[in-house]
Amino acid sequence: MEIIRSLEEIKAMNKPRALALGNFDGVHRGHQVLIRRCVEESRRNNWVSCALTFKPHPLQVIKGNGAIKLLNTFEQKEELIANLGVNYLVLLDFDKHLADTTAGDFIKNWLAGLLETVKVFVGFNFTFGKDGKGNPSFLAKKGKEHGFETEIIPPVLADDKVVSSSLIREHYAAGQVSQAARLLGYHPFLTGRVVHGDARGRIIGYPTANIEVPDYLLLPAFGVYAARLEVLDDGERVDEGMVYPAVVNIGQRPTFTAGEPSVEAHIPGFAGDLYHRRVRVTLFERVRPEMKFASKEQLREQIARDIEAGLRIFRQHPANQQKTCNGAFPNV
Repeated sequence: MEIIRSLEEIKAMNKPRALALGNFDGVHRGHQVLIRRCVEESRRNNWVSCALTFKPHPLQVIKGNGAIKLLNTFEQKEELIANLGVNYLVLLDFDKHLADTTAGDFIKNWLAGLLETVKVFVGFNFTFGKDGKGNPSFLAKKGKEHGFETEIIPPVLADDKVVSSSLIREHYAAGQVSQAARLLGYHPFLTGRVVHGDARGRIIGYPTANIEVPDYLLLPAFGVYAARLEVLDDGERVDEGMVYPAVVNIGQRPTFTAGEPSVEAHIPGFAGDLYHRRVRVTLFERVRPEMKFASKEQLREQIARDIEAGLRIFRQHPANQQKTCNGAFPNV
């Protein structure tokens, strides 16, 4: 997949273009169906398949940076979309000018004009244009006038509910990462660099990797999670042999002085150095909510129970029926 970031690059594409259009926050199962439909149709017709999305998220421009927390970083979104087989990812800079562009002008100037699309794939509930007045039926009507076809993707269901970014956010807010995974089509994951923390985990006997994640990213409900930690190489791929079970604490550490939310991963039995390495933490299930303890000793005892529960979940989880760093699941 190539990423298109400028008008000049768009103009250089010399085949008929089909377009999957959306914000794709989470790249969930509904988005996956939409993008795959674009890819399949493009292959049949010898078109170029494109996914078009906006950066930053429109609500961050319209309502301010704090208006919405995102389910993925932009790098994660690019990776997830690339895995669906699309030829190009077109990133449109969403600014005040684009926010003030009417739905009709967006269709005329961008979809039919600059992009010269032959077919647009869009979700049933997608809105666009100034004040969100554009909708799929409007797009289909105007598309005919401008010479392109529109395919509206119907709702995708999981557990008898419509898959949506808002429903995934509800599961995040409740710490229900396994339920969120059924909607996403993959397990929620966090990616970041390991940085120095305050070393409190080491002091109480359970050292942690403090993972730096962007502040615009939505974190699940505070608490302790059973997880898998993968160390990444410079190319953002998993470094072979560096996959571990982990117990991850997400929260403000209320037993100490509560501060900004942090993501800290403890790898049972690990004695190496991960500072400055990029890691990916995949969350499987919440072990317990965040708690405040009366003493470090109570906290230490609870962490021991958390590790036991986290390792049990890790070993039994279907996603981990594969070899890890030492050729088998660590027996710790």
